[in-house]
Amino acid sequence: MNKKILLISDPNSSYTAQYIENVLEPLGFETWVLDGGCDTDQKFGSFLKEHNVHFLDLAPKKNKITTSFLFARRLSSIIAAWLNKKNIPQFDFIHVHFVSKGMLLLALMARKRNTKMFATFWGSDMLRRPEKYLKSEIKYLKKFNFISTLAFFLQNRLELMCPELKEKSGMIAFGVSLLSYIDKYSADACACKSFYDFPRSKKIVAVGYNATKEQQHDKVVEALERIKNKNDYFLVFHMSYGHSDTDYEKRLAGILRTSGFEYKIIADYLSMDDVAKLRVATDVYINAQTTDAFSNAVIECIHAKAQIINASWLHYPEIDMFPLYVNEFSDFDEIPELLTRPISGEKLEWNKKKIKEETTWETCRNKWAGIYGVNAANDSLSNG
Repeated sequence: MNKKILLISDPNSSYTAQYIENVLEPLGFETWVLDGGCDTDQKFGSFLKEHNVHFLDLAPKKNKITTSFLFARRLSSIIAAWLNKKNIPQFDFIHVHFVSKGMLLLALMARKRNTKMFATFWGSDMLRRPEKYLKSEIKYLKKFNFISTLAFFLQNRLELMCPELKEKSGMIAFGVSLLSYIDKYSADACACKSFYDFPRSKKIVAVGYNATKEQQHDKVVEALERIKNKNDYFLVFHMSYGHSDTDYEKRLAGILRTSGFEYKIIADYLSMDDVAKLRVATDVYINAQTTDAFSNAVIECIHAKAQIINASWLHYPEIDMFPLYVNEFSDFDEIPELLTRPISGEKLEWNKKKIKEETTWETCRNKWAGIYGVNAANDSLSNG
């Protein structure tokens, strides 16, 4: 019998699917998914079937809550878990991905004797919520065997807020699936620029990776307006998702129209191949968002050998630990000068080498095999 694991996560997240495909499936787990009150869309349903993933449905259809309020649906799932605890299968492991009080409670409701418990903070579940909510979850996290974070910055914050969890926590980054796609196109940056109708004669400067105001595109553009040689640069804004503030997007569009730069806003959904082409086409990536935990976009741009201009308040521990060569600013007015301070090709090659060593799915899988207590070399696992 293969070891059984229950994931309590967002069933519609690509990261949930990637974790199943790149970690649990190669390790030979029998994987089950409990959504925690979310509705499973058709795309993820097809993925579950294709990868032989089981779905744990606690509440009979006639008792399901159909309200659009996620809190109410998750509360109904917790109640259903409590009422149907005897009918929940025995799992060797339960793993919460993206931490919330509701998800932790669901895990505790579903556990049985000898079940090992794990929780993983993704980023915004720690960075974008008041600290009081995080501290209210400590009493639940203490009952877990191991708590992981996806970046050293998150790990440091967790240890500062919850020193009692230090001995049972650690950083294990997700693998970055796009790296192999970038390798497919890295030899022909000109073709990638042509794919997006970017001018080959100009430096392609990408700002941010989604449409949220936290990316602070507006402040970056306002700083860049002071550049005299604007014709040397072409600005790119990847805004395929995060559209929640139309006033901000309208304001940004107005700033761009009068900025004097040529630019392009990419709002359409991009496939993995298309995102890879965008990364390869990028010469400079400006990262100025308010908070971040070493995002995939930054990792991907480094792997594509782009020059990184990074806000000093986002000084990732990885920059020093790997180490990585980036240019940083503490004031937006410093950005124009940094554009004229290129990082050598030798250093960009080093950046790519270190990123590949530290952020592949193989690295992630091997670390989790050690935490789960299984052999990463085995294709199937027994309960022995």
